[in-house]
Amino acid sequence: MSHRFLRPGLPSAYAFQVTELPHRAKLDQNETPVDLPDELKRDLTAELAAQPWNRYIQPAEYGRARAGLAEVFGLDPDTIAITVGADQAIESAFLVAGGTGRRARWFEPTYPYIPHAALRTSTEKDPVIFGADVDTRIDAEAVTAEPRADIVALVSPNNPTGGMVSAGAIDAALADDARLVLLDEAYADYSGATEVGRIPAAPNLLVVRSLSKSSLAGIHIGFAVAHPDVVRVIDRMYTAPYHLDAMQLLVARRYPEIRPHVEASAARAVAERDRLQTELAAMPDITPRPSRASFILFHVAGESNRARTVHRTLAEAGVRIRDVGSLSGLAGYLRVTIGTPAENSLFLQELRAAMGG
Repeated sequence: MSHRFLRPGLPSAYAFQVTELPHRAKLDQNETPVDLPDELKRDLTAELAAQPWNRYIQPAEYGRARAGLAEVFGLDPDTIAITVGADQAIESAFLVAGGTGRRARWFEPTYPYIPHAALRTSTEKDPVIFGADVDTRIDAEAVTAEPRADIVALVSPNNPTGGMVSAGAIDAALADDARLVLLDEAYADYSGATEVGRIPAAPNLLVVRSLSKSSLAGIHIGFAVAHPDVVRVIDRMYTAPYHLDAMQLLVARRYPEIRPHVEASAARAVAERDRLQTELAAMPDITPRPSRASFILFHVAGESNRARTVHRTLAEAGVRIRDVGSLSGLAGYLRVTIGTPAENSLFLQELRAAMGG
């Protein structure tokens, strides 16, 4: 585009691509493969239908929604800022601690929305390229290296690699109380690990959580957990509750009823993840990375375009996975989301065929 009124540096492509190819197994978007029970969905939508749609949401409803999430996660409601998905929670860190003249550091490959949030907020970018071993290479030296970063963004489990950030690296990042530490825990339901217990004692920690990765992608809810002073600033930036809709707040308020279904779904996904790890590790020319998330990153050995060929062959067979070879240090890598047992078995069958096995 050449319109002179547009500011420089705007993205020339989406932060990440989504395909809509016909499929028999949809394993490319890190979604939970099992929906909530129909009876619960009907109950929720009936309550939504009974609400006045011609009236703005009132602050008290936001408070009740925060209380619903706080009950489930054992948090103080004042430490929760509800957002439109985890992406808006990530962006909130850049809104309150980034901007012109401020520097953000992250470690690639990682979730592409983090550099996108830096771009949106005119925050100086300081990416560190570590490649497929990124999860084990993030240490105290990496997070505290000069030039000093005003924001350090960590993703644990990391997307797309699936590994965890060490407690030592988090401790080192938090040691500078003038630095905001953004910790994205979108896949915590699958890792079973979280750092929210450090809040509010660590006032410079902001933990991002997502409900989208755990049965609620279609509702698109996330939340930031931070010191109450930081939450109040985030809420003011988004003019809470007016950045959210009635359905999002309803689901958050009634999340205690939803949570048991999420936990059961996550447990099934973890069991299937372990099965796929074993099956993939036994295949010639396939090397899976250890994962604590709802997906597995794996390398396809051979010539540089072999992974792309395998990806295309799977797509033609109706199995959609993600080609992540364009991300920093991930040439030859593919990523598969954990689906239903039937979808996972179909993926393994078609992958063996694509690999010539």
